[in-house]
Amino acid sequence: MAQVKTILSQNKSTQAAQSQAASTTAAASTASNSAFGDTSMSQQAFANTVRSMMPLTPDQIRTLRQLFNNSQRAAADYPGTPPKPTSSSVVVNLSPGATPPIIRLRSGFVTSLVFLDSTGEPWPIQAYDIGDPNSFNIQWNQKGNTLLVQSSSAYKSGNLAVMLKGQDTPVMVTLMPGQNAVDYRVDLRVPGLGPNASATVSSLPDVANPQLLDFLNGVPPNGAKEVQVQGGPCQAWESAGHLYLRTQLTVLSPSWLASMSSPDGTHVYEIMKSPVVLASFRGKVIQLMIQGV
Repeated sequence: MAQVKTILSQNKSTQAAQSQAASTTAAASTASNSAFGDTSMSQQAFANTVRSMMPLTPDQIRTLRQLFNNSQRAAADYPGTPPKPTSSSVVVNLSPGATPPIIRLRSGFVTSLVFLDSTGEPWPIQAYDIGDPNSFNIQWNQKGNTLLVQSSSAYKSGNLAVMLKGQDTPVMVTLMPGQNAVDYRVDLRVPGLGPNASATVSSLPDVANPQLLDFLNGVPPNGAKEVQVQGGPCQAWESAGHLYLRTQLTVLSPSWLASMSSPDGTHVYEIMKSPVVLASFRGKVIQLMIQGV
């Protein structure tokens, strides 16, 4: 009988322990659900965090970048028609009462002024002075024959005085911004022989021929008739009974009457009319056949 009582007592203790364990598990599960919260609440919190960190959608970001790009392009676009770039040669007249050369500038563009003597050789600059330093920016390497000029204003004009080595008379230049064309490079030919003039041409006239200058610029004067040339790189015109050749070749025959050169090696020769011209090309003598002469 005592043994039966003992067994019943052990069963009751086991059931009580199992009941307590089940209660503990349920309480832990309830606590876990309370700690992590509901799934829908977690997703909502995540979405709110994403929106706060990245408020724009990918499409909105692309649209914003496109609008910014369009704004930058519009700000960089040139107002109106861009100026026409030009390159030319000008004969400087140092006589009293002569009109100084006019250099066309544009804000944001650089113009190079190259000073040459009547033979086409560089004429070094000794000094220069600008009328309004606040309206123009000028660069010079302190020894060459070239000035780089920029306009700091859109329309304010001014002038420039340049002293050349060995030349007592300053070269005066008018600077004119805001034009429809801008001079990228201007070769200013000054009468006389500079310090770099070759001794072989010292007997040539010290005043540049305006007609030769027109041919050198590739703009023949009125009345000049262009003729075809075969045998080498050369342009030719017939004018007033003479033949004018524009080429980088060296003309050997017939003897030329007048000549003018540019810093890039282009020459203009005035010769008597002839159907055949001998020229030198890289050390070789070639024949230029002039058509219609």
